[in-house]
Amino acid sequence: MIHYSIWFDLRNDSNHAKDLSVVQEFLDELYAAGSIAGFHILQNSGAPTKTKLLRYQAQIEFCDDAQFSAAFSAQAARGIHTGLHGRVMSMVSDFNIGVFRQIAASGNSAVIEPSSLNACEI
Repeated sequence: MIHYSIWFDLRNDSNHAKDLSVVQEFLDELYAAGSIAGFHILQNSGAPTKTKLLRYQAQIEFCDDAQFSAAFSAQAARGIHTGLHGRVMSMVSDFNIGVFRQIAASGNSAVIEPSSLNACEI
């Protein structure tokens, strides 16, 4: 499983509830199309003085490298500034991205070797 994490802040003048619904609509669309394996949208509950992370996080899950690559190729072909992705980009004031490969999961006693990882078979 590949976890694509985007920590982000929304513009100060935005309606955060409305903007987050657009983020969810975009990710719902990707999920329905089979472009992603799943997602979570999280809000950082840490006080700004106690965390360096941005206010929101979208955790997007991909089964494998093929799904990951296909999703990014398809978005590039559509254009990153168009459609729902473009709307999301226009609402975000700051973001950081991290890509993680799952090496273990709850309920598994053995560590999974990253080179042999295929989360869709776990």
